[in-house]
Amino acid sequence: MSTLRVRLDAPPTVGSPQPWALYDAAGALLRTGCDPPSRWPAAAVAEAVVAAAQVRVATLRLPPLPTGRLHAAASFAIEDQLAGPADAQHVAVSRQAPDGSVRAVIVERTLLEAILGLPAAVPGLQPWSRVVAEPDLAPAGDEWRWYADDTAADRAFMRFPDGSAMALAAPPAADELPDELLRLLAQTQPAPVAIAVHATVPPARLAQWTARTGVRFAATAPWRWNETPSASFAAATDLRQGDFAPASTLRPRGERRLWRPALLLVALALGLHLAGTVGEWAWLQFAARRDAAAWRALATGAGIADSEAADAIGARAALERRFAEARHANGLAAPGDALPLLARAAPALARLPRGSLKRATYAAGAWTVELGAVDPEALREFDAGMKAAGLPALIARSGAGTRARFGRTGA
Repeated sequence: MSTLRVRLDAPPTVGSPQPWALYDAAGALLRTGCDPPSRWPAAAVAEAVVAAAQVRVATLRLPPLPTGRLHAAASFAIEDQLAGPADAQHVAVSRQAPDGSVRAVIVERTLLEAILGLPAAVPGLQPWSRVVAEPDLAPAGDEWRWYADDTAADRAFMRFPDGSAMALAAPPAADELPDELLRLLAQTQPAPVAIAVHATVPPARLAQWTARTGVRFAATAPWRWNETPSASFAAATDLRQGDFAPASTLRPRGERRLWRPALLLVALALGLHLAGTVGEWAWLQFAARRDAAAWRALATGAGIADSEAADAIGARAALERRFAEARHANGLAAPGDALPLLARAAPALARLPRGSLKRATYAAGAWTVELGAVDPEALREFDAGMKAAGLPALIARSGAGTRARFGRTGA
């Protein structure tokens, strides 16, 4: 089964040429070209690759979350990093790794709409089976990796060890490094030990960069998006999520008939499983109602109106408010106040490297702290310390720093 992959630098049109690559069923590259959609070769599967200049990849560290809540948590964590209005950006997230990290790919909604709408305007073009970001195809390593395509000066990006990535100018023909790279190195503490340059750069120029920055630059093979192994395409995050998720389609009648025996066996297994768990479910429902009644009785006994204690959640919240009001009336702090929360978090904050805490703000029962560049080990210790204090934090990390939030929303 052949696969066509197309790299898109801008919103595509039926007349704009785009670089493409055709692969056989084993994933071997057959041929490449740069043509308008009407001249692309026919293939059984079509995939789109969004150019690095049009996307950004952020790596976030979040508490363990169910899949349904992962997108909302990631969107909150990067809301202050979005360029332009939030509703103009689309965020797609990867699966959450065992250490809590999640890759978030950010792309303009208008660009993604144009890409997904192209097959309908081009006769014979298959709907995109996947849409991925170019930086997500490049391997991340222990060092920074500067990927550049020698065939086009604007096709360059930096990928960091945590998997995040950003567009960056290609290695220059002159001896001076790009200003944005110099600023990035100045803001990152500790600075990277080495930067692997995936481009054709003379050794003398690499040595000059190393001498100027103190960071070892080493050249390796130039970046070619169309030479990426099939496994890397399969592992990349599909941008067709949320509003852009593909609609499900019904299978042909004959194919559905082939699945009937298997579906019958699945239905029988589910029936047995349901029958075995119905007693446990009934007990859990009884226990939940009993606990809810206890909370309501406790709230009523404390003089709280029935309208405020209509259910267990409302009763508990009302009791917490009553407790906080009573503490405040006697000149005492409540557990959710700013200072008690900060005191619980103080041991974990104190273990951060000196100077890494840039700013802290308190609002709506939660603290938000802005950190400078913190190495992964220190960030893991901070995360563990916050969990030990009973304050698991939402942590968002980028190439320039880290943002953490704890308190009512993190408990």
